[in-house]
Amino acid sequence: MIGLYRPHTGRLVLATVFFLFKTSPLWAMPLITANVIDIVSAPGPDANRNLLINAAVLVFLLALNVPGHALYIRFMSQATRDVEASLRESLIRRLQQLSISFYKRTSAGALQSKVLRDVEAVDQTARLIIDGGLSAITTIAISVAITAIRAPQFLVVFLVTIPVLTVLRNLLSEKLKERNREFRTEIEGMSAHVAGMIEMIPITRAHAVEHSEIERVSHKLGSVRTAGLRLDVQNAVFQSAAWTSFNFFTMFSLILSAWLAYTKIIPLTPGDVVMLSAYFATISNSVLGFANMLPMISKGFESLHSIGEVLENPDTEKNIGKATIDQVRGQFAFQNVTFTHPGAARGSIHDFSLTVAAGETIGVVGPSGSGKSTLISLILGFDRPDSGKILLDGQDMNAMDLRSFRRFVGVVAQESILFHGTLRDNVDYGNRKVSDDQIWQALEAANALDFVEKLPDVLDTIVGERGSRLSGGQKQRIAIARAILRDPRVLILDEATSALDVASEAMVQSALERLMIGRTTFVVAHRLSTIRNADRIIVLEEGKIAEHGTPQELRNLGGRYAEMCNLQNAG
Repeated sequence: MIGLYRPHTGRLVLATVFFLFKTSPLWAMPLITANVIDIVSAPGPDANRNLLINAAVLVFLLALNVPGHALYIRFMSQATRDVEASLRESLIRRLQQLSISFYKRTSAGALQSKVLRDVEAVDQTARLIIDGGLSAITTIAISVAITAIRAPQFLVVFLVTIPVLTVLRNLLSEKLKERNREFRTEIEGMSAHVAGMIEMIPITRAHAVEHSEIERVSHKLGSVRTAGLRLDVQNAVFQSAAWTSFNFFTMFSLILSAWLAYTKIIPLTPGDVVMLSAYFATISNSVLGFANMLPMISKGFESLHSIGEVLENPDTEKNIGKATIDQVRGQFAFQNVTFTHPGAARGSIHDFSLTVAAGETIGVVGPSGSGKSTLISLILGFDRPDSGKILLDGQDMNAMDLRSFRRFVGVVAQESILFHGTLRDNVDYGNRKVSDDQIWQALEAANALDFVEKLPDVLDTIVGERGSRLSGGQKQRIAIARAILRDPRVLILDEATSALDVASEAMVQSALERLMIGRTTFVVAHRLSTIRNADRIIVLEEGKIAEHGTPQELRNLGGRYAEMCNLQNAG
């Protein structure tokens, strides 16, 4: 927390100065009250003058509150808002650096909770520490200082009481940290469950299993409820114990100071008795207020730890310091490549060797689990070989900054993901400098003009969450237009037509064939008709190349590919 706010030290110092101005009536009031009581109880020749002086000082200090508070909030908010924005930006930046394998084992709901909920909790904690901490520290310091001047012997009571209150606070706060940690874990789990439920609503509704889904999520909500109840009970025990203890000590201070004055053990005036009681109550309330903040502070530090799980996660792509590339021809050489997913019994890709010429189209087929998706992840650099090498234009991809390579890559997947924005924004995603004419040319090449021109706001039409306002074929053609604008040297087509009807497939396939011209293309195909014009086809089985050749050669071979063609009548 200190590290986050160190760059804003100047603003925090100014905020502290103005905080002292705005809170000055709090610590001045007991002193002025003591003076007034002493003037009344033993009036002297200057009683009127002294009374007016005390009144004037109090009025002046009260008048400082408005400008002092406004300036304090201004400088404090500048610091806290900057840190809040910086934390979210750092999280977003880190999320873009983490490996794809990280996302395979981490729920999107939990990550969203870190960016939104946890950062907000850290901001609230910082404000509590700055506001409540400053109040407690200044009140205690000034109260002790004035007491040291007016009744130094009474400091012993303060010096004994404050450590007792601190020990009590520490004893009770440890359990709070544990409960807050449990509650945060349950909240993140619930967030993931709710996000999954929302995504699955069409499937849930289609299979009439709403009741089962409600029961599944309700079970998680019950866990959150139980964790929340434990946290609430612990908070209640903590706060009630603290309140009782502090008020007991305040009453003790009043009786003790009155007894010391009455017995003349310490020369205290009636005003001193009231002042000491007020200051002791102020100190007690300050410590109590700080203690009451501990649940929120504990929650904030737990959120800070949660954010650190992302910011300090070492599972990132190792690109820094590696060579960047500024041109790609598209020649690939796979040399005895093996890759095994963590926890898997065998390699998803095993002893894989293949040479691909620049501009060549390679069809990739095989049953589920044969390694097709893993091969694409290796080409994109999402996964790195456990052994063997992948050479791009003769250079080892392990030695490359893969971010520079991916600038020359276009991907059209089975389900093209569009974001909630305009059609223009989705087409020129990552190519913000293109003109509308270039966008229209890309849409024409992608066979998308027929429906785009009929949209209510044409290029400015909002496509909806994940492109929900467009059909599957329309989304695929938008994705193809996006790829055309990138002008990639390497093209990945991952079952790009397998989810489409016959009419949509024909439109999309026609656009894809234009896109593939002159580019190194890897086509993962479920429908074999999409790779009938491929230069070569590889058939994967258990992570190895079972068959390899041109479409005609493989049909003549009469093996696995020929069998697949017969099943699909695609020969």
